[in-house]
Amino acid sequence: MIYQPQLELLEYLRANGFKTFICSGGTVELMRVISQKYYGIPPEQVIGTEFKYKYVDSTGINDIMRLSGLRTFNDKQEKPVNIQYHIGKRPILACGNEGGAGDVYMLRFSQGNKYPSLQLIVNHDDSAREFYYQETDNRSLGLARKYNWTIISMKDDWKTVFVK
Repeated sequence: MIYQPQLELLEYLRANGFKTFICSGGTVELMRVISQKYYGIPPEQVIGTEFKYKYVDSTGINDIMRLSGLRTFNDKQEKPVNIQYHIGKRPILACGNEGGAGDVYMLRFSQGNKYPSLQLIVNHDDSAREFYYQETDNRSLGLARKYNWTIISMKDDWKTVFVK
C-alpha cells in the first residue's frame, strides 16, 4: 500500500531540485525492486535493512553469496548510521512514521543539520481508512512535540490516504 500524500511530497521535492531517498526498515533487496516503479526513486537511492554477503570465487566464476544474518537492521539508531554510510551527510528534510519509535533517531539526525531543516512525522490516527497502530506510550509523538517536529494527522490532514 502506498500513501498518496507521500507520492505528492516526493514529486514536489524532485520538481524543486531535491534528491529523494527511501530509508526503510524493509530489506534493500525488496525496496530496490519496487522503489522506481512505485515511488520514482532509483534503486541506488534506497537505504534499508541489509543481509550479509560474501564474495566467492571457488568455481572460477565471480559470485556473491548471501550469508545468514543481517549486516544491519535499518531501524532506530541504525537509520542515521546507514544514512551516513549511503549519503554521507544529514538530510535537510526527513519524514518518518509514528509506531515503534523507529524513525525518531533519523528525525533527530536531520534536525542536527547546519542548514534549515524540516522533520515530519505521520501520526497513524485514522483507524477508519488504515490499520490502526499508534504507540501505546506515544513516544514518537511526545518527542515530536519536544523537538518541534511537524506532526501530520492521517485523520485530519490527509484527504486521500492510499493511491487508488
